[in-house]
Amino acid sequence: MRLTRPAVSLAAAAVAAALLLAGCGGGEGGGSQGDKIEGADDSGKGGKSPSPSKKGKDSPGDFRTSDIKLPDDIELVFDWEQPSDPAKAAALDGAADYMRAMDHGTVKQDPKDPVLARHAVPLQTAAEAATKKIKADVDKGYTVTGKERFSHERVGDVVDGRLVEVSFCMNQKDSFSKEIKTGKVLRTEESAASYLRLSLVMQKPDKPGQVWKARTFELKGEGKKTCMG
Repeated sequence: MRLTRPAVSLAAAAVAAALLLAGCGGGEGGGSQGDKIEGADDSGKGGKSPSPSKKGKDSPGDFRTSDIKLPDDIELVFDWEQPSDPAKAAALDGAADYMRAMDHGTVKQDPKDPVLARHAVPLQTAAEAATKKIKADVDKGYTVTGKERFSHERVGDVVDGRLVEVSFCMNQKDSFSKEIKTGKVLRTEESAASYLRLSLVMQKPDKPGQVWKARTFELKGEGKKTCMG
């Protein structure tokens, strides 16, 4: 039986979460994975900001910094440009921390990891997909190791003053599952499935000082052609 890298279980979790929420009316607020945000699609409208922010690396809302701690053998690289618009920058920062939080839950072997709870809207597909992915790793006794690279980001326009779509490529060719009991790394060969195109709808917090949370999660599919371009 061929062992798969974590990206495959992430894809399966996304599909399962979408089906689950479709059957229960979409959860909190009536939203669903299929919600369409006008002006924030993956076609490039909104697109990349023309240049990185000049606020500096340690400014609030900077995706390059985070208080989420991961083991030294896990590296998440964000080849993204910082938007000049503060809301878009905060949404992009929230998207980066959602991806970090997913790995954090796997490391902690806790599908109900409080760190993940801080970065995902309850009862929505982003929370459900992450929880299912972490639970699958826990059931198998796996953690994660290696490098995940994120690139080709697109940040949509702010809709209704509170929602922003963030889409991006995820390169997991150097990321692998690792058996917790033995420490054995389950290496696999690079394939088209190593590259995924993901889309998150980020939700603005209700109170100042809180983080933008991932609301919906959509797997756009394998993205090697897009992600290598």
